[in-house]
Amino acid sequence: MPQSDALRNFLASNPTKDFRILAARGVFPLPADEILLLLVYLLDDPDTDVSGEASRTLQEWPEVEVLEQLNAPSCDPGVLAYFVLARASETLRLAIVHNPNTPGRVIADLASQVSASLLEIILDNQVRILQSPEILESAKQNPNLTAGVRGRIQEIESEFFSGKKGEYRVETPSEEPAGMDEALEEAPELPIEDLSLEGLPVDPEAREQAILERLAKMSVRQKINLAMMGTREERGILIRDSNKEVSRSVLKSPKLMENEIEAFAAMRNISEEILREIGNNKGWTKRYTIAQNLVRNPRTPTAISQRLVAQLHRRDLFLLSRDRGVPDPIRRIAQRTLVQRSGPG
Repeated sequence: MPQSDALRNFLASNPTKDFRILAARGVFPLPADEILLLLVYLLDDPDTDVSGEASRTLQEWPEVEVLEQLNAPSCDPGVLAYFVLARASETLRLAIVHNPNTPGRVIADLASQVSASLLEIILDNQVRILQSPEILESAKQNPNLTAGVRGRIQEIESEFFSGKKGEYRVETPSEEPAGMDEALEEAPELPIEDLSLEGLPVDPEAREQAILERLAKMSVRQKINLAMMGTREERGILIRDSNKEVSRSVLKSPKLMENEIEAFAAMRNISEEILREIGNNKGWTKRYTIAQNLVRNPRTPTAISQRLVAQLHRRDLFLLSRDRGVPDPIRRIAQRTLVQRSGPG
């Protein structure tokens, strides 16, 4: 996905071999994400000197910098696919599995060879499996398959593909996950009275308990439906659901408001993955309160908090530097940032 004019011009023109070799060495004046994209493009260069140079540059690229790019939601699918084949690091594979931009076919390739623990994470993403059912078939071929993971595959097949195991379809990914639409269309319609909050107790704790009892009777697909189209109150409960696809669906709801995101960012009883998704959304973290709540939340992944500390005001940095409820690395970064802003003396 070319972004800058420089990269677009390079890909659209016919640069000389010397110029292509310079680009293959990674010295082209582009940001890191576009350099990686350019290097992957140059792997197919008809001149073996150019493609070989690009391959060496990619192989020597520091893993910590590669990881930063693979964690970015905007990472190009071609770059993600390359590192599946080129690097066997469990850390890099985990980033590729978590990245929503990774094509289903790439995940299917991974599913046949990853460790049992990583395979479980792949199977947690039921929306992606609905979009790319071949992931399940690949998972069955994995030599690391355990009895527990095999049972999980059977559960998914039974719940989502009952009677259709020979008719798996691969759909073209779109901006909105196709699998989500399919799941919602096939989910049984809930009676209106089951979705209404009328008649529930007024007391907050009793009311939440009553909603939880209703949710306990719902299938995963029904919960995804409710996460997308339900009320603010229901979203506040479903964001804490143990099924990752249910909680992720809350963040995709067209009814979601920014003040709900503020509340989610401060919650200490939701998954780190949800906090990571919020922290990686530049549109949300531009809002000061969201960034502040994420940094102060001890469950927020450290990499996210470290990046957001720089956005805080001096007063909040001072409070953060003395907050024993946040991890030590975050307190130290807050202290250093405060000193740097204070200047000499």
